[in-house]
Amino acid sequence: MLQIYRNGENGEIIRGIGLSAFIHNGGYYQTIIGVFEDGKINCWGLVNFEEFKNKVARGWVVTEVPKGAMIGCHHLYYGNSTLEFYIEIDEFVKEVEDTIDRLQGKQTVAETCIQAFARFLTLPTEENKSSLRAAYNAIPKHLRIYVLGDMGGEDYALRWCIENRDISPEILERFKKDYEWVLER
Repeated sequence: MLQIYRNGENGEIIRGIGLSAFIHNGGYYQTIIGVFEDGKINCWGLVNFEEFKNKVARGWVVTEVPKGAMIGCHHLYYGNSTLEFYIEIDEFVKEVEDTIDRLQGKQTVAETCIQAFARFLTLPTEENKSSLRAAYNAIPKHLRIYVLGDMGGEDYALRWCIENRDISPEILERFKKDYEWVLER
């Protein structure tokens, strides 16, 4: 996560986070999309979230570049014959929206998911499992393995609770022990 800033209209400093993407302006240019706490997004022009979604829909902001296309980055150009992309554009839009919420002090989709996980661990009903599944699916796909803060574990406990029909009391107790911090929030 790249911390960035910009000056507001009255000279105030507006905090932001930079996210990597491409601008498709005739060619493809690797750039940092600035997402700011006032809800503005800098994608080679400062826009609001709705305008940003329109730029995405028109192909101005992309997360993938066609094979064979040249990519520009700070006056360097390289070919795209073997690059692999893993962030889907719709998931990137969800990340931008969630980043605005985080910067504005609102609850993020990950925090909502952690709360749903705590509810499920406390009371493992079908309704709570359904809420947990919905909260987990609201997280951009490329960020889902980091929700519980253990990159190595890839949110195994969350996925286990969502994907398995019956969860034994032993497994549930193990998850409660391993993720005690979730229950204490």
